[in-house]
Amino acid sequence: MRSKKILTMVECAVMVALAFALSWVVLWKMPMGGSVTLASMLPIMFIGIKYGPKIGLGTAFVYSLTQLLQAVMQGDVFIYCQTAFVVVICALFDYVVPFSVLGLSGVFARKTKFGAYAGMVAVTVVRFVCHFVTGVFIWGQWAPEGMGKVVYSIVYNGGFLLPDLAICIAVAIPLLQVKQMRKLLGLTDSK
Repeated sequence: MRSKKILTMVECAVMVALAFALSWVVLWKMPMGGSVTLASMLPIMFIGIKYGPKIGLGTAFVYSLTQLLQAVMQGDVFIYCQTAFVVVICALFDYVVPFSVLGLSGVFARKTKFGAYAGMVAVTVVRFVCHFVTGVFIWGQWAPEGMGKVVYSIVYNGGFLLPDLAICIAVAIPLLQVKQMRKLLGLTDSK
């Protein structure tokens, strides 16, 4: 039993490290934060699918802290935050919460390939909602003239999350065709 827990922790740590490494492979970057990466969300989503919400959420929370650290190291996001309160809100709702929800992908997975894809889409939608809210209430002040804050937030956040999700699904499709991968994730062969 103990060795199974250790194996699970090691697997989660490796997947966080892989996701973090992939988050540095930036295909394009948005001017005020957000980027399209080489499927950096996928390892965390796979942990959520394999282990469910408890372990998935814990792993994703650790990943969210790496993303927050990465933003601080790059120094190009928090410079736009004008007060300490806005920094805290931005840290929570642009990093901790939206990246943590990725670990909930297993809630929607239903242990089939289709369920895995549905889970990936669902958690990305929840992540989008988090970014959308901060986009309206914090970042909306930088909306181009004549463009409302809501439209700006939809366009801006959709501009990196949709391609990022598409890349994750494009990478997941061939991976989930492999029977051993489906078995590793605990997915059935139906659908």
